[in-house]
Amino acid sequence: MTERFSVSPPPMKVHGRAVKLARLLGNPVRLRILLALRESPRCVRDLMEITGRSQANVSQHLMVLRAADLVRTTKDGTRVIYHLRCRRVAELLDALADTAAALDALDGMEGMSRKPCGPRKCDW
Repeated sequence: MTERFSVSPPPMKVHGRAVKLARLLGNPVRLRILLALRESPRCVRDLMEITGRSQANVSQHLMVLRAADLVRTTKDGTRVIYHLRCRRVAELLDALADTAAALDALDGMEGMSRKPCGPRKCDW
């Protein structure tokens, strides 16, 4: 007999925020900015070099990330330094990277016999 797991849906407010978060992470420039900030705090000039985007473009993306409470700022003289807002954002980015790597590994197994995994059988 197949075991079924019941997962209750998140409250609508949480669901809405999760959808917004997924949209934010779906933008390659914003994701690259967040991944860079996961490594260390950075100024706009650093993020321009990392993304290959203009100052105006990077600033626009940072404004969106700040509005979503994913990043915060501190001042260093005249420079504004951007940081991930909290540990949970870094954990989310780590989980995203781990999942992408696991899916890449599965893609490498094309043609091999695989049994579908359930919630208790996946190690990732």
